[in-house]
Amino acid sequence: MIVRQFLTDDIKEASKISHLVWGDLYKCENFDLQKFIYDFTIEYYYLNKDFSFALDEKGLCGLVFASLKTDKNTVLNDYKNKLQSLNNNDKQKALNLIEYVENTGKEVKKVMSDNDFMLGLFISTQKGGGKMLLSQLYKTAITKGLKNMYLWTDTTCNFDYYQKNNFTLVKQFDCTVNNQNINTLIFKKQLI
Repeated sequence: MIVRQFLTDDIKEASKISHLVWGDLYKCENFDLQKFIYDFTIEYYYLNKDFSFALDEKGLCGLVFASLKTDKNTVLNDYKNKLQSLNNNDKQKALNLIEYVENTGKEVKKVMSDNDFMLGLFISTQKGGGKMLLSQLYKTAITKGLKNMYLWTDTTCNFDYYQKNNFTLVKQFDCTVNNQNINTLIFKKQLI
């Protein structure tokens, strides 16, 4: 396995990988809404190319995306326009998810300093691949003088991973997304 820079050409394959990893989370939704969610998630977090890495083993098998506090997302309007292709029920579900992701990211930025960065997306289908991706991300962040990594996750994900890997819980709050109460967690890891 090698870690390399993530490329725009990887987006389509990355969306497929996110479906593999999160497929059960949206299994009750129709194909169009699932595709919208996976595509949105990849493009939303592919924000800063300096902090975007791919895990490759005869094809994409993992990725990590991070961004600076000052990075601005440019895909929100595109995806709000793409909502029009969905039926009304799916449109509302997708909009609720977009708002949740956007608002939670803002909560993370409130606790960050200017010399910190935020892990936005982290997926690996290979055992040991996640550590390789995070190692490359840490090295890059340290060379750029960054001090802390922040991330948000929720109770629908494997958040124990972060606690087992020396992340500190800094904030916790409840949200309602599509009539589901979700406990959201913000973690921090000091790099140096």
